[in-house]
Amino acid sequence: MDSEGFMQAFQNELTCSICMNYFIDPVTIDCGHSFCRPCLYLCWEEDQTPKSCPECRGLSEKPDFKTNIVLKRLASLARQDAAKQTNSSEAQICMTHKEAKGLFCEVDKTLLCGPCSASPEHAAHNHRPVQWAAEEYREKLLKRMGSLWKMTQEMQNNLNLETHKTQSLENYVAVRKAMIKVQYQRIHLFLQEEEQLHLEALEKEAKETFQQLRESEFRMTQQKESLKEMYRELTEVCHKPDVELLQDLGNVLERTDLVQMQKPQPVNPELTSWPVTGILDILNNFRVDNVLSQKTTIHNVSLSEDDTTVIYGDDHHGVSRELQGAESFVAWGAVAFTSGRHYWEVDVTHSSNWIL
Repeated sequence: MDSEGFMQAFQNELTCSICMNYFIDPVTIDCGHSFCRPCLYLCWEEDQTPKSCPECRGLSEKPDFKTNIVLKRLASLARQDAAKQTNSSEAQICMTHKEAKGLFCEVDKTLLCGPCSASPEHAAHNHRPVQWAAEEYREKLLKRMGSLWKMTQEMQNNLNLETHKTQSLENYVAVRKAMIKVQYQRIHLFLQEEEQLHLEALEKEAKETFQQLRESEFRMTQQKESLKEMYRELTEVCHKPDVELLQDLGNVLERTDLVQMQKPQPVNPELTSWPVTGILDILNNFRVDNVLSQKTTIHNVSLSEDDTTVIYGDDHHGVSRELQGAESFVAWGAVAFTSGRHYWEVDVTHSSNWIL
């Protein structure tokens, strides 16, 4: 193999089979094949698990991989060598001084030729060779891409949770509807109107909550796509030659910052827990203030003036009554019930000696 063929084969080994460019942040997966990390992530993101090699379809069990440092350095050297071969292209020539733009201004983020870098406009700025600056900013872009991808995955997780919330809310609303209907069927004659209002209120609140969830899912989907689009764009930028990479760097960094700042917050769906309206009012309609009979007491027992309390002993202000009933009862109620179900609430507050 001649030297030219050897170099071509060497360059092929440093090329990602997905994007057909020199590796950026290369990783080697379980089967031994290597790819750019961004290319692999984007490829796997579209597929279902289990993850397989894009080249040989071998399964890969590990969720994450370490950067192949050797491949990364070799790809960087190959990229720099390719940049030297295209150093005299027309796009890199300064239109003013007709010299190659071999320097990068750190302040203005622009390419400069030697005379331009010495001009008053740029003389006080820091300048670096294009190849050095490109590699440094390529690394910075890769870090931003890592952050973007992490946010993309977080957004996907939030989106999954939001979808799960929607399904759970649908089930919960169905159960709540069933519970409400059962409750109101028992007292339907009294609460037919209240039932309808209750269901309408639940429907309205559920509709608003579903709308919030749909809007939240839409925002998260849009943000996820924006993050992925920026991730793809940064991948393309990283694959560009050094000069092209640096020409629009300032705008790329600014848009990346803007995309990462826009993070929609998940919705926490909560439905109001209403009591079964009208129950207490209905029960109060049957409430009766029961008093004791003024005609019946036994010896040494009297009633309070409102006829609700029995008083024992001689030290009281009640009035003794003549016994007119069974001697086994201390006092009789003034009202008798002949049918139905009833219960009594007896107040023994501040009493230590009582019997019922």
